Amino acid sequence: MRIGYARVSTIDQDLQLQVDALETAKCDRIFTDHVSATSTERPAFQAALRALKAGDTLVIWKLDRAFRSTKQAIMVWERLRARGVELHIVTLSFVTDTPEGRHFFRGLASTAEFERDLISMRTREGMAAAKRRGQHIGRPPKLSPDNILWARRKLKSGRWTLGQLADQLNVSRDTLRRALARPMPRR
Repeated sequence: MRIGYARVSTIDQDLQLQVDALETAKCDRIFTDHVSATSTERPAFQAALRALKAGDTLVIWKLDRAFRSTKQAIMVWERLRARGVELHIVTLSFVTDTPEGRHFFRGLASTAEFERDLISMRTREGMAAAKRRGQHIGRPPKLSPDNILWARRKLKSGRWTLGQLADQLNVSRDTLRRALARPMPRR
């Protein structure tokens, strides 16, 4: 049996290219996930691994769709081999049932991890550069500077509690407390 696995990182991304390739590769069954490869919670991937029996082949479109670290790729692959299961990577047209295929797989797993590390490094560098330019990094703040100023004035008056203000602003007490602890931006 040929078990296919396809994955995209977000719900906005489309699986169809991968699914089409897995169907062309004559997969009997295809499992799909909408989750980052680095996530430990990939239910369809786990289900695909459980479905594999001796003599079966796990078919993936590209190496990075199933694995993002060399360690993870090799660990899973070794467990599959011990069970008599092979790995077929569609875009590379090879199967791990030969010494050459196994050697090539190890190199690809290493390259996928290297690529992930480069992306992570570039992301951190880009965020640091944006921060140096004064740009906000991360999700938008829940409270505007005007909201924080208003809450400071009300607290200072002594007629409002932190809880009342948080309720009024529709945020948690902790969110309001953190916002009030930060220095006010200059206007």
